[in-house]
Amino acid sequence: MNCVLAILQIALDTHDLITAIRIASSIVSELGCENIWIEAGTPFIKSWGIIGIDSLKKATGCFLVADTKTMDTGDYEAEIVLGAGANAFSILSLASDETIRAGLEQARKMNGLVIVDLINHPNPVERAMEIDKLGVDIILYHVGIDVQKKRGLTIDQLIDEIIELKKVLKAKLAVAGGIKHGRAKPLVEAGADIIVVGSAITKAEDPVKSTRRFLEEIS
Repeated sequence: MNCVLAILQIALDTHDLITAIRIASSIVSELGCENIWIEAGTPFIKSWGIIGIDSLKKATGCFLVADTKTMDTGDYEAEIVLGAGANAFSILSLASDETIRAGLEQARKMNGLVIVDLINHPNPVERAMEIDKLGVDIILYHVGIDVQKKRGLTIDQLIDEIIELKKVLKAKLAVAGGIKHGRAKPLVEAGADIIVVGSAITKAEDPVKSTRRFLEEIS
């Protein structure tokens, strides 16, 4: 395989523990963890909490993201999920700077990363630049599923904003929101460091084959 230019983050947005572990384990057993991050999605965490995080970590051994979408008590939620085996967790950009700073401080103590999710922020580019000054590790440009359906948007229509963000951010840039095959490469070319993919992999007839295709696309 060619050199992969970005990280592929696989979002397990299911409430079924067995299904999540089966999908993640099958992918990792075939393709390993290099350039692959596993995400314990928000529905999964709400269903299984730290038991689910611990189970995914033990089943895969990969870098694990806990998509907590934290809005308050950033330090406390960091302690919970990083202590359970996650390597990174998410805070919403709509949260206060104090919450983000608290999460960062605790994450640093535990060698974890902080991802700030721009989902539903009215001024995502402006907020991203503010957050970047706080020293977060990753900023996630995220067009939510509900917004996509209502406004008929796709993530590749927003490449101009991704290019603009990449020019000014020190943090790594992740992109999420209904990414399908054929769309990952343009996003990486626009500057995305991390491509977050959910149903295009997890609901595929062959999740391993789908993952391999995405890795090839971002190479």
